[in-house]
Amino acid sequence: MKLRRILSLILALILPLSFLAACSDATSEDETAAAPSSDPNPAVTDTEETADPDARLDSGLPDADYGGYKFNIYIHNTITNDFEAEELTGEPINDAEYGRMVTVQDRGNCEITPLVVAADNRAGHTPLSNAVKAGTDDYDLACLSGYSSCNALVAGCLQNLYSVGNLDLTKPWWDHYCTEECTFKNAVFQMTGDLSIGDNKATFCYFFNKNMAEMYNFPNFYEMVDNNTWTIDNFREYAEAVDTNLDYNNNGNHINDKDDIYGVYIWDDIMMGIVNASGIKCCTINQDGVLELTLYSEKFVNAFDKFTAYAYNQDVTCAYQRNGYAADYGQIAFREGRAAFFLQNIGAATSFRDMEDDFGILPLPLYDENQERYYNSAASWSISLYSIPKNSYGDEGFARAGWITEALAYESLYTLTPAYYEQTLQNKVSRDEESARMLDLIFATRTYDFGWYFEIGGYNEGIMNLLRAYSTDVASMVQRNEKIANKLLQKYNDKIVEQIEG
Repeated sequence: MKLRRILSLILALILPLSFLAACSDATSEDETAAAPSSDPNPAVTDTEETADPDARLDSGLPDADYGGYKFNIYIHNTITNDFEAEELTGEPINDAEYGRMVTVQDRGNCEITPLVVAADNRAGHTPLSNAVKAGTDDYDLACLSGYSSCNALVAGCLQNLYSVGNLDLTKPWWDHYCTEECTFKNAVFQMTGDLSIGDNKATFCYFFNKNMAEMYNFPNFYEMVDNNTWTIDNFREYAEAVDTNLDYNNNGNHINDKDDIYGVYIWDDIMMGIVNASGIKCCTINQDGVLELTLYSEKFVNAFDKFTAYAYNQDVTCAYQRNGYAADYGQIAFREGRAAFFLQNIGAATSFRDMEDDFGILPLPLYDENQERYYNSAASWSISLYSIPKNSYGDEGFARAGWITEALAYESLYTLTPAYYEQTLQNKVSRDEESARMLDLIFATRTYDFGWYFEIGGYNEGIMNLLRAYSTDVASMVQRNEKIANKLLQKYNDKIVEQIEG
């Protein structure tokens, strides 16, 4: 079964991304691609009977000896540290991180050193930028939040990854959607993939209580995902089906009462995910390779209205963050069986290990049944994006950084990803095979929105503020900030062109 999981994961990463192979002049023997499919949940071939359990893809990396070089990884302290393991402890993720690091160190004769740097979430790039400007070559690889990563880009301290020797972002251990959606003309500065579990933990999802689903005779949600009927409108029907007369503590109040039962417990940041899940982005890199504002449309307004129709119904939805409750209170309520649905990110799943009721995991719903695929974005605040800083050590030094980074990502496909995916999510947390399959889908259909990361027009906070205020005035909010947004876009596009041409 474990073999099937690992092979399924590899294939799930490869299958939806075949367009990249089609655009290549040559395809290496170890890169297998399939024809694109309109199915938002493409079937994964079961290769358990024929595959060699010890087989690996070819890394494509040459032999290397870096003479004990100390490879420093800058890690912003507000996000997941994918390199915190210092020794074997028997804990799966720790041991996977440690084993990956030791293997690469031995193979390349180098020393990998993670350096956790304390900084504000939006200013996580500042110490990195200072080091680049000083020319001290302090860091070889950097891991930053979405916000800080984009601030690092406009500050001019990130290297074009396409120019880095030994780094091949077409390989299946990299997230090809990230590469595609983050490419400006002939340059890309951010990457993620098997190298990190932080991107997985930050990805939005819907949790549902299986006992309550049975109590209310809900349909099979997994089948709905498969047949494209898992939509915003259909979800609303099930959220509103939960008994609204559930004053659990009999205090006469059922408005954001932290002790009551609700159809939905909601996290404010999910609003950004709902926009993206509908196939909409705040900003898109257009055909000219520059950022363009693409938020406002009739579809955007409709998606907002569809979502807030139940999110603003205080008999149905508890917005626990707006009442001074603990940041993890939604997790507590769901764990205690007081919510049919909990809307947050996959990282919350580990807090449900001791939950008495069974639960499942689902992607964010489609806008409607005609949508071509699922889009699962991650929280800008906590997503881990990797970059290679600009340094003065030249092509040879960048090729060294590329080799070590590529080797780490390659090893992660066979160590860190299975440890996180298999042992933490599927075996300990996700309690059925179908939820495990949903994770295949969620991770294979991620999307990235520079409009949120760059905080263009303040729209990221703007739509959350509407949610917090139960306001439906979304059109006015967008239009009010449009001039500022376009001015900021021009500034950032100019900065990015400077990085590409410089």
